Amino acid sequence: MKKVASLALLTTTLAFAQAGIMGGSEGLHQINAKTLGQWQVNFGTGGNISFGSWGLSRGGVYEMNGKKYSFNDVDYSQAGNFFVSVGVLDFIDIGASLPVYYEHANSNGPSGAANMWTTSRGDLDLFAKVGLPFASDSSGFFKTALMLDLYIPTGEISAGVRPRHTWYLNGNGYTHPFTADDFVFGAGLAFSFDFTKVGAPITWNLAASYVYPINNDQTNTLVYSTGINWLALPWMTPFLEFSAEMRLQSVGRYKFDPMVDPMLITPGFRFHLPYNIEFAIGLEVAVRLFKTGFDHDEDVKGGEDHTIYYVGEHGERVSYGYASAPLLSGAALLSIALDAKRTPKDTDGDGVPDGDDKCARTARGLEVDADGCPVEDAIAIARERALADSLARVDSDKDGIVDLKDKCPNTPAGIAVDSLGCMLDFDKDGVGDAQDKCPNTPVGITVDASGCPLDFDKDGVPDFLDKCPNTPAGVEVDSLGCLLDTDKDGIADFKDKCPGTPAGYSVDSLGCLPDFDKDGVPDVIDQCPNTLPGVRVDEKGCPLNKKEDLDQFKKGIQFKTGSAKLTTSSYSTLKDIAELMKKIPEANLEVQGHTDNKGSDKKNQKLSENRAKAVVTYLKKRGVEKDRLRAVGYGSSKPIADNDTKAGRAENRRVELVPFTK
Repeated sequence: MKKVASLALLTTTLAFAQAGIMGGSEGLHQINAKTLGQWQVNFGTGGNISFGSWGLSRGGVYEMNGKKYSFNDVDYSQAGNFFVSVGVLDFIDIGASLPVYYEHANSNGPSGAANMWTTSRGDLDLFAKVGLPFASDSSGFFKTALMLDLYIPTGEISAGVRPRHTWYLNGNGYTHPFTADDFVFGAGLAFSFDFTKVGAPITWNLAASYVYPINNDQTNTLVYSTGINWLALPWMTPFLEFSAEMRLQSVGRYKFDPMVDPMLITPGFRFHLPYNIEFAIGLEVAVRLFKTGFDHDEDVKGGEDHTIYYVGEHGERVSYGYASAPLLSGAALLSIALDAKRTPKDTDGDGVPDGDDKCARTARGLEVDADGCPVEDAIAIARERALADSLARVDSDKDGIVDLKDKCPNTPAGIAVDSLGCMLDFDKDGVGDAQDKCPNTPVGITVDASGCPLDFDKDGVPDFLDKCPNTPAGVEVDSLGCLLDTDKDGIADFKDKCPGTPAGYSVDSLGCLPDFDKDGVPDVIDQCPNTLPGVRVDEKGCPLNKKEDLDQFKKGIQFKTGSAKLTTSSYSTLKDIAELMKKIPEANLEVQGHTDNKGSDKKNQKLSENRAKAVVTYLKKRGVEKDRLRAVGYGSSKPIADNDTKAGRAENRRVELVPFTK
C-alpha cells in the first residue's frame, strides 16, 4: 500500500461537531449561539497533530493473527478538515465540513498492509445553526441556538487506527476508524453569555448535541463542550475549553463507561488578524493523561474492556485497546470571513439606487432630488448660492473669522482667537487663556470654571493626582492626597494614639499594639499574656508576685494517668488560685483542658472536658462564684509540642488558665 507523508493540516481535534473546527467565532472546540448574518460566508481549515504511538492505540500495541506488535514511538496522528458556512438569513447558518485524516502508523509488523498507515477522508458533515430569539436576552447578554448535523458516510472503510468518534465503535462487528459507514444524525443546543454587557471582558459558551447513528450496532452519543474567553486585547483572545464525547448506552462488547471516552482540556489563544482572518492555536490535554500518566501498563489496562476489532482492506483482522484521544496534541484553526451581500446598482451614479431612481439615466454632474431626478428650479438654486456667498463674508463678532467657519461666533471683543474663531486655550482644557488661572493643566484633566484641576476633597491635591479623593476636611495629607501614616501601621496619624509603633507589628483600631490582659505590656513582648486584672507586672509582663502568676499555677495542676481525678499535690495550687480569684473579684477564668494524641479523638475530647470541669468544680467549692468560671475541653486539637516524642506529649497534656471578660 502506498504510504503518504503527513498533510500540513492545522487545528482542532476529536468530533468536528464539538466546535470551532467548523469555523466558530471563538476558541477552538467551543460552539457559541451567534450566527453569521445573512450572506456572510466563513471558510477555512483546521486540524491537530499528536506524536507518539499512544495516540493510535492503548500503550501503542496491537495484535494480528495471534501475534503482538507495537507501533514506533516516533509515529504520529493527524486530524483535520476543510469547512465552509453561509448565513442564509440573519438567524440561520448552513454549512459543510469534510474531514481528512492521517495515521503515521509505522510498526514492527504489517500495519501498512492492513491499511492502518494511511491518509484518507472522513464522513461529510452537513450542519445548520438556528438562532432562537424567543429564548435569548434582548440586551444581548444571553443567546441560544439550535444545532443540527447530518453525517454522510463518505469516509473510507478499513482504514486508520484510532476511531475519530465514539459512535464509530461497532459493538457487534468491525470498527472503521475513519467512518461510521452509515448515516448519523445530530441535534443540540448552544448557549452564550456575553459578560461585556455588564462590564466584564469575558464570554462563556456551553453546547451539547445528541448524536444518533442509524446502525443499531453503534451507540448513541452526547457531544458537549464549554469554553471561557478573556477579551484581553482587540487582536488576541486567550481561552480555556473543555470538550468531550460520551456514549449513552452499552452496545455489544462495549459497556457504558464515560471515563474511557474522549475528554479534552484545551488552553489557547485566538488571534484576530486584518482582512477578517482568524487564527487560533491551543494545546489539547486528554483527561486520560491524569488517570494513566505515561505508565504503559496503566494505559493498556485502561483499554482492556474496550478492544477495537478492525479488518484491513485485504481481510487482515487486527485488535487493539481503544485510545479515545491522544494524550497531548497541538491544535490550530485558520478561517476567513467574507461579505457576499450585493451593493445596490446605481447606473447614472447620482447616489440614488436604480430601484428607487425615477430618472435612472440622469446626466452626470446634475443635482438631483430624492427621486433621482434633476432639480428644475435653477433660479432658486442661484439665489441660494448668492445667499451662501453673502453669508460667507459675515463676521458677527469681529474676530477675523467669518460666521460660516466660526465655531465660537460670540467671542468677546479684543480676545485673541484660533483659526476656528474660538478663544486660545493653550492647555486645551476648555477654558480660554484669558480666564484660565491654571494655564498649564495637563491634557485630558477635568477642570473647574477657572481652568484649574478639580479637587473634590479640598485637600490641596488635584483629583487626577489624588489617590484618596475622599479625605476628611482639614486633615493633613501626603503628596498623593492620602492621610499621613508616619509609622506605616495602617492607622492615620490623626487617629493614631500610639504614633511610634515599630514597623511590621499589627495594631488595634487606635494604632496601638494589642494588649490582651491589659497589663500595660504589649502582647508581642508579653511573656505572661494571661495576667489577671490589677496584678503588678515586670517589664516582661509577668506578675512580680509569683502567687499571682497563672502560668506558674497551671504547672501545679496534675491528674492521675488517663483520668480526670486530681492528684493530691494539685489541691494546694488550686487553693492558691481560689484565694487569688476572691482577692480580685472582677477577674473571670476559663479553664482549658488539653491532651496528647494517644487514643481516639472522641476519648481525648471527653477526657479534656472532664479535667477542665474537675478544676472548675474544686474552685467553686473553695468559694469562687460559678458565673466567674467556665470549663472548655480541646482534646488533642491544639498541641504546643511534638506528639511524636514522649517529652512533647507530656507538654501537650496540660491545663491552661485564661482570663475572660463577660
